[in-house]
Amino acid sequence: MKRIGWFILFFLWTCQTANAEFDLQFAIDQARPGEIVHIPAGRYQGNFTVKKSITLQGEKGVELYSQNTKPALKIDHTANVSIEDIMISAKNKGIVVNEVENLKVKAIEIKDVQVGIHIQRSKHIQLLENKIVGKQLHYAEKGNGIAVFKSEDIAIEHNAIDLVQDGIYVEDVRHINVRQNEVTNSRYGTHFMYSSDVKVLFNSYLHNVTGLMVMMTTDLEIASNTFSNHNDFNSYGLLMYDTQQAKVRKNSIRNNRVGVAMQKCSVIQIQENGFQMNQTALEGTKVDNHSIINDNQFTGNILTARSDQQGLRLVRNFYDDYRGLDVAGDGFGDVPYVAVSSFGQWMVRQPVYQFFVASPSVMILTSLDQEVNKTEQNLLVDNEPRLISHTKEKSFSINILQFIFGLVVSMSGFWLWKRGV
Repeated sequence: MKRIGWFILFFLWTCQTANAEFDLQFAIDQARPGEIVHIPAGRYQGNFTVKKSITLQGEKGVELYSQNTKPALKIDHTANVSIEDIMISAKNKGIVVNEVENLKVKAIEIKDVQVGIHIQRSKHIQLLENKIVGKQLHYAEKGNGIAVFKSEDIAIEHNAIDLVQDGIYVEDVRHINVRQNEVTNSRYGTHFMYSSDVKVLFNSYLHNVTGLMVMMTTDLEIASNTFSNHNDFNSYGLLMYDTQQAKVRKNSIRNNRVGVAMQKCSVIQIQENGFQMNQTALEGTKVDNHSIINDNQFTGNILTARSDQQGLRLVRNFYDDYRGLDVAGDGFGDVPYVAVSSFGQWMVRQPVYQFFVASPSVMILTSLDQEVNKTEQNLLVDNEPRLISHTKEKSFSINILQFIFGLVVSMSGFWLWKRGV
């Protein structure tokens, strides 16, 4: 009898809903367009489908879970849907969106899934403040946190994604805004393919294989992001392949194997970024003459730049290893900065050489390169290197103010002392 009692309890706990008085799919089916369906706290097992304009609003402690290969929640052929404050777990996909217009998915926590949110053939989509956590498996055995295909006008903002294959995968999408997300411990933090009109702003990419991968994509703005700690053998902070018309501005790029790499790219502007403590800050192959690297700060990098024979256009950047003088006093060096490194060029062809990058012989070779190539004007040469970084200029101004204030106080004290006060 005792075993039978335990079996009955187990059966009741794993039935369609944790709350026997609430049938979620029935409530969805009966809801009128525009209505809010409030879901009571509890665990709801099934494969739920939304095909009308409604809002699903979960109370605290609501979880939808699927133990088969179908998604826990599918939103299909509809418009004006909102899903908020729900936990989801599934054997395969958490949420699937197909041919939907005007959808908001907000404050959803997705765990123990193969794919978090899968979107296809949809437009005007907002994915806001969601948390997606994958599994402790090899990347090849995982799916993506958020995947978007053949869609338009997508906003992916304030999401936290961890332990997936690609945090955000985007393919054949027009007009997408990826803003203020954090992606960690994944293969690619964000991965773009065949897309256009792309904005990647204020995101944090940490401890992935590669932070941001951009392939066959055009018209990008990549600004104010953090790319940090991507140090595997084939890691990059940012890698652009066959990319056109991109602005890469004001990003923090630090402690990566390669900070920014460009392969077969055109019309790329890399401006006002901070490159710090990377093994190689910049790498370029087949980059056109319309691309420019200007007004950046290079500090603490082992190699500033390496490239093929086409080189890279370096203009008015700050380099912490520049040893030239500024006789004219205009803030720019009087002799060019030469980033040519024979060893760096070898590393392009044989990446395994990176293990010798800090050896004494390589450092001597790099110094000789800079001396020998000072007359070069067409390969990894900055003819007007900036002598003071933007950060140092700001600190210098603050110190001057402090000096003046201290001088005034000291003189006032001395005057009072002389007066016998």
